[in-house]
Amino acid sequence: MKLKLYKNLSEKNHLDKNITQLGSDITGTLRDDCSVINPVIAIEAITGFDIKVCNYAYIEEFGRFYFINNITCKGQLYELNMHVDVLTTHKNGIRANKAVVARQEHSYNLYLQDGVFKTYAKPHIEIKQFPTGFTDFNFIFSVAG
Repeated sequence: MKLKLYKNLSEKNHLDKNITQLGSDITGTLRDDCSVINPVIAIEAITGFDIKVCNYAYIEEFGRFYFINNITCKGQLYELNMHVDVLTTHKNGIRANKAVVARQEHSYNLYLQDGVFKTYAKPHIEIKQFPTGFTDFNFIFSVAG
């Protein structure tokens, strides 16, 4: 199993993370059953960088990025408790997705009623006289929108 350790400077809800790899890839094997969503990986002491600054990882065999939630030290053995980062793991699929977004922080569509954005319908009524008037028929012209 190949494990890459990173320092993540981005917030959890960002799709593109600002990550820096710490050291080289770590190779290891799984000895026990392991969850793909919340793996707990034990690795031996690493030289070259301080493992306590690691807060992000990539496991090549699982093909997923992980947040490191906790690091437990047991002598020369470190236990990394991780949770999958769904946004970064599936960012290509998210970007390829086409959707109609009803609500977004800065850009919104006033034609899609979402019940959150309050609108005020201010009627604008204008009466114009026809220059020649009407003889036999009356017309009502109305425009909305």
